[in-house]
Amino acid sequence: MPLSAKQYRQYQLVALLSTGKPVEKALLLQQMACSEPTFVRDLREIRTSYQAEIRFNKSAGNYQMTGAGSLTPKIVKMMRESLALHDSAGAGQNLSASVILDKEAKKSVSLSLRLSVLRKIQLYANRHNLNRSQVIEWLVEQNLGKGGKKS
Repeated sequence: MPLSAKQYRQYQLVALLSTGKPVEKALLLQQMACSEPTFVRDLREIRTSYQAEIRFNKSAGNYQMTGAGSLTPKIVKMMRESLALHDSAGAGQNLSASVILDKEAKKSVSLSLRLSVLRKIQLYANRHNLNRSQVIEWLVEQNLGKGGKKS
């Protein structure tokens, strides 16, 4: 299963800090390619989820994981493998940074159907884990779609 953007950032952060060596804040922000508030949220979530002790040194401007908490080497390895898998899968794809929010407009309609027809629609919907509207849309696309008439 692909990683969400949040998981990807958090796994990157864990991978960068898990060495136990100090890592500059600017490098972390650059590697994670996110804003500072997002970075702080991810850092807080790692601290709470894994009880990891991550310290910030103001004078040096770097972060260091001083206590791994429940982050075992096995978990860190799994995170690194997930990152590598995500990166290799993303290399063949052109990932866009935008989200398309366009939805096909829907309009509610009222249909008068015989009960036997309605039962068949409901039975098909239950068998295929759909709702009645999805079944009707599928039927229309299969039988009336593609602009052609059935003769």
